[in-house]
Amino acid sequence: MEITTSSIRGLAHRCEEFLDDRGESSAISYPGSLALCILDSVYSTGSHPNAVDNVVDRYIARHGREDGAKSLRYSIAAAGGAEVWAEQVVCNLKPASTHPGAMLKAEVVDQATRLMAEYGIDTVTDLLETLVDEPSPGRSTTGLAGRWRDLPSQRSGISWKNLLMLAGSPHFEIDYRVTNCIAEVAGFGIDVTDDYVLVLIEEVADVLGAEEREVRRIVWQLSHRRLLSKRKPASTAWRYGLDADSDVLVEVGVEGWHGGAEAADPAWDHEWTMPYSTPGASGAAPF
Repeated sequence: MEITTSSIRGLAHRCEEFLDDRGESSAISYPGSLALCILDSVYSTGSHPNAVDNVVDRYIARHGREDGAKSLRYSIAAAGGAEVWAEQVVCNLKPASTHPGAMLKAEVVDQATRLMAEYGIDTVTDLLETLVDEPSPGRSTTGLAGRWRDLPSQRSGISWKNLLMLAGSPHFEIDYRVTNCIAEVAGFGIDVTDDYVLVLIEEVADVLGAEEREVRRIVWQLSHRRLLSKRKPASTAWRYGLDADSDVLVEVGVEGWHGGAEAADPAWDHEWTMPYSTPGASGAAPF
């Protein structure tokens, strides 16, 4: 496999914004709270990042940063149900899809906490230990991932993959959004396979001195618009030793890895995954 230094520079420039000088990531994760992982994963689908941040911040203001799935379920019950909780605790009444009569995202969150209870899962550690027995989080699984996808408006699995990233799972499923993100930096005519994505991320992690799993999380969240870049396109000023005035092939290879990329399907089970409205565009403002 051949990867160019310009591709490495391009992706590194996009990821560097979310890494400090020690290679520590500012990508979004909640290693100490499954409640926050569930909230973020469900609310992030089809929502502006600021709206998701507001939901999480309001919950933290009420309950702190360490709640498990059980405490989240109790919070909803104590409020008098999902609709009242959505209105009074997180102040977000967004529906789970664009279909008329769709249930609120808060109701999906409530069902997700009950699903976790069925599997005896309360903490992030519980979730990660359960996933060890599920080698594939793909659509065909009959385990927890499959049950999550059976939740209302969650068939595409985007929220499930969000959950894995937020919880720190090593699972990294390359979907069409990740592929499109990589294609933007790889250049015209490059066959962006799953192996290409993984190797490019590995090379970028090495260049930036960061953990590979953190670069994967950044790439996922950038691809799915959970993170928004505020940087301008990369300039020729580069401090990582890759010559910006030339484009050199870097020969690398991957053995023993089998990807699970899913084809893009705009009608994929009708889950609401359309981008949020951008500033100045028509449509409802994020809330």
